[in-house]
Amino acid sequence: MLTETAPEGVPWQFELFPESAILGTPVAPRADFLAVFFPYGEFLGTRDYLARIFPAAEIIGYKGVNTAIPDGPIRSQDGVTVVNLPMSSPLAHFLFDSLSIIRDSRKERALIHGRVDDLFTFFDAFVGMVESSGTVSDRVPAMNHLLHKVISRLRAEEAVIYLCNEAGVPLQRAYSTGNIRDIDLFEHKANSSIVDQVLTSGAAFVDNNLNFEMQIPFSTESSYIRSILCLPLMYRGQKIGVIEVLNKNSGVFTDEDRSLMEMLGRPLAVSINTMQMFDNAELLTVTDDLTKLYNYRYLKRYLEAEVKRCLRYKKKVSLLFIDVDGFKRVNDTFGHLVGSLALAEMGQVLARSLRETDVVGRYGGDEFVVVLPETPLNGALVIAERIRKKVEDYEFVAQDLSIHLTVSLGIANCPKHTLTAEGLIKKADAAMYRAKELSKNSIKVAV
Repeated sequence: MLTETAPEGVPWQFELFPESAILGTPVAPRADFLAVFFPYGEFLGTRDYLARIFPAAEIIGYKGVNTAIPDGPIRSQDGVTVVNLPMSSPLAHFLFDSLSIIRDSRKERALIHGRVDDLFTFFDAFVGMVESSGTVSDRVPAMNHLLHKVISRLRAEEAVIYLCNEAGVPLQRAYSTGNIRDIDLFEHKANSSIVDQVLTSGAAFVDNNLNFEMQIPFSTESSYIRSILCLPLMYRGQKIGVIEVLNKNSGVFTDEDRSLMEMLGRPLAVSINTMQMFDNAELLTVTDDLTKLYNYRYLKRYLEAEVKRCLRYKKKVSLLFIDVDGFKRVNDTFGHLVGSLALAEMGQVLARSLRETDVVGRYGGDEFVVVLPETPLNGALVIAERIRKKVEDYEFVAQDLSIHLTVSLGIANCPKHTLTAEGLIKKADAAMYRAKELSKNSIKVAV
């Protein structure tokens, strides 16, 4: 209340602002007042100034009891609400109840306008995700674009999406902005239980009082996870993963933040499901039905791209050509069903013997090909020997039969032996046949 003396008998909480304190010096915007009363007439020119100082309040002029307001105790005059003070208790209740309703209405309108703005903000990002679904190379940038919009809107440091595998668990990190360094430390020690809890319960999780320290390896620096907002992602009643927002830059994650993420959750889940459908359809075209490894069509395309990259950037790429020794004997002795089961198991043994960057596929029949990016000949020899030994020691169990197998391997390297993808396959294939002819269960390098 802008006045020099405090009013008497006021039943509501109020704060007195002397004229000199408000009008004499610059003042920062004040708290969420419901109304501010000022002497109408004497300070009429200050209404707009008061509205800037008290942006959430209704600015009301008042007149003393001896100055009656024409046409009633409350009226609009010169665009300003003007009242008589003091006023009767029923009239005061009516006034403040009305102001409360007006304020709540403004807040609701502001929230609705904010949500509309959010929808426009995120709409183009969701459209981009759907448009990128058909192209593998475009999916990650499209998702990153959306996640950066999320952290910008919530003023947070990081956003992460964890998705279920085919069995539903465990959750695996699929996308993130990458802003928090070494987030693996947090995942392993604390976060996995949080995201699993959210997925299992189907309920949001908010913690604004976390203080998890991550010591950066080989460094004296530390980073902290201070706050978490984590929600489940649902598609047609099925839990497909969770989205997690970390480290609110200032303040805490609010109910409004949670409401916004709940609003975004459904279209995000739909977009992810669409991308997964394209992933699955594409996987069918490049996957061998029996072994679930890549098929020859994909291997050839991948190898051609890798050889081009090798030559352009002066890198090295090696190729292993693998043949199962005497596999015809397995089919003749135990039947083709057992042989097929053994081949499928062989594919998994090979896959488990390789690095994450290596690509293994079925060439055809009982033959397999492994592409080793950025791997010189001596490195390829180490990997080939690891595979040879692992297969030799492995007990294949097909229909409760114990079968021992061995493999012969040929190695070729670009640019040492050839400069083409087709040449690599031919050179490695020829080396494999030399290994098989000489002793089987052995490795030979192309010449």
